[in-house]
Amino acid sequence: MSKKKNTEIHKLYCLSQLLLESLDVLKPTSAKMVKFKADLIGLCEQINNDVADTYTVQKSTYFHDMTKKIDTIVRHEFNDKM
Repeated sequence: MSKKKNTEIHKLYCLSQLLLESLDVLKPTSAKMVKFKADLIGLCEQINNDVADTYTVQKSTYFHDMTKKIDTIVRHEFNDKM
């Protein structure tokens, strides 16, 4: 697999996890958002199944650390005027 494709898969995984965390906190109630969350859960489960047997997932905190870093960047760069 090319480095570019691998990087995009990592980004998709991290962003999906961050989206799920945000949706868990926000507890959406509209039908559209409830469906979006359910679809996202299905996507994340598929991604998790695809990478579950890799060293990175089994023996490290790589993805957890990555999502924490993204969250930190968002907090530090947050513009409350948006």
